[in-house]
Amino acid sequence: MISGVGPALVDRVCIIDEYPARGDQAIVKTVEKHAGGAAGNVIYGLATFGIKTRFYSTVGADEDGIFYRREMEKAGVECIFENVEGETGRVDVYVDRGGERTFFVFPGAAGKFRPFLNEDHYSWGEYFYLDPFPFEGSLAAHIEIAENAKKHGKKVILNPGHPYSKLGLEKIKDLLKHTDMVFISSHEYKLLEGVEDYVSATIITLGKEGSMALIDGEEYRARAFEVRVADSTGAGDAFAAGFIYAMLKGHGIEICLKAGNFTAAFNVQRIGARNFPEKIELDAFLENQSNMSRDDESSLSS
Repeated sequence: MISGVGPALVDRVCIIDEYPARGDQAIVKTVEKHAGGAAGNVIYGLATFGIKTRFYSTVGADEDGIFYRREMEKAGVECIFENVEGETGRVDVYVDRGGERTFFVFPGAAGKFRPFLNEDHYSWGEYFYLDPFPFEGSLAAHIEIAENAKKHGKKVILNPGHPYSKLGLEKIKDLLKHTDMVFISSHEYKLLEGVEDYVSATIITLGKEGSMALIDGEEYRARAFEVRVADSTGAGDAFAAGFIYAMLKGHGIEICLKAGNFTAAFNVQRIGARNFPEKIELDAFLENQSNMSRDDESSLSS
C-alpha cells in the first residue's frame, strides 16, 4: 500500500507541429484534457496495476476538481483532498510532432497546500511518494510529511523534479535525510550530483539510453525500448510506477529497471501522461524477465 502527496493538476495537452520563434505563433491542432501531476500519475498507475493507493492533495470547488477526483477514483485510488478557495491547478502542455513538450503551470489550489494528514493517515500503508507542489512552501510541507512518515516506520520515495533539484543538495538535505529512494532524471541528477550519499537508492532515467540505479556504491543499468515517441509527457512517472510495482512484487533491481523502461515505453507512444499497460501485460513481462534471469543463473552454474 502506498500514499502519494503531490499537486492535483489537470493537464490540457495541446498538439502542435512545431514550436514558433519567440513572438511568432503556432496552430494548435487538437486539445485533450487529462488528470495529471507527477505523484498523481504514479499513484494512478499503481492503482491500475492493482496496488492499494491513497492520494493527498488540494483541489478547488470547481469542475476540474470534480474531474480530477473522478479520474483518480475510477482507477481505484482513495482520494483524500482538502477543498480550498480558487480553481483547481492546471497545466497547459504543448507537444510538438517530435513528442517534445513544454509546460505552463497554473498553481491554483495546488499552490495552497498545507499538511493536513493526521495520525490515521500516517499509519496507513508502507510507502509515501512525494512530488513538489508549485509554491514556495512546498519543501517545508514535504519535510514535515516525510519526518512524520519516518516516525511511523514508512519508506519515503521522493521525486524532486526540477523545482527541488534546482535548489541544490544543501537546500533539500533536510528532506533527503527522511528519504529512502529518489527518482530523478539525468538532467536533475546533474543539479543534485551526490544525492546517492543521502539516500539508500537513487534511480535515474536516461531517456533514450534507458535507466540506471545507484545503490550501496553499485551501479545498475537497463537499456531503453526503441519505440516511436508521440508524447513524452509523464514518461518519468510511468517509469516510476513500473519500477515501484516490480519492487513491491519482490523483484530485483535489474528487473525493476526493465519494468520501468517497459512502462515508460508504453506511455510515450500515446498522448497524455496516464497511458499504462494493462496489469496482465506488465505481469507477463515480469514473469518473462524472471524466467530469463533464472535461465541465465542456471547457465552460469552449469
